[in-house]
Amino acid sequence: MSANLDLILAGLHHLGILAVFGVLVAEWVLLRLPLTARGVELIAGVDLFYGVFAGLVVAAGAARVAWGAKGASFYLGNPVFWMKLGLFVLIALISVLPTLTYLRWRRAARANGAVPGAAAVARTRGWVLLQIGLFAGLPILAAMMARGLGY
Repeated sequence: MSANLDLILAGLHHLGILAVFGVLVAEWVLLRLPLTARGVELIAGVDLFYGVFAGLVVAAGAARVAWGAKGASFYLGNPVFWMKLGLFVLIALISVLPTLTYLRWRRAARANGAVPGAAAVARTRGWVLLQIGLFAGLPILAAMMARGLGY
């Protein structure tokens, strides 16, 4: 494994993680009242990038495990890695709720200009805020791994 490939994979992984976090913060900011049909379109469009960047995180992370300088055994034998992966999966599963909500809102907005009410916006904003809060655990677990904890 070349040091250059390892650097590229690490960079892609870290940039993907930052981008996912940025998208979450953007969604949280955009979920303000009154939410217009244009706002619904914007949030649904922003959420698409969540999926793209989450895919980048998974692909680059898997490549780091397979071909990274530390080797697969560093990751696969480390319980902190599995905690980090589990937390990422939990965040991804929670993200399904807002995504389906945005798609439903967008369909309604396109069909008849309907926009969500205050309760629906608040509920969805809560799910996004939960993801942001859980996301804080990822760099803590990553720092633990970087220092060899769990290995």
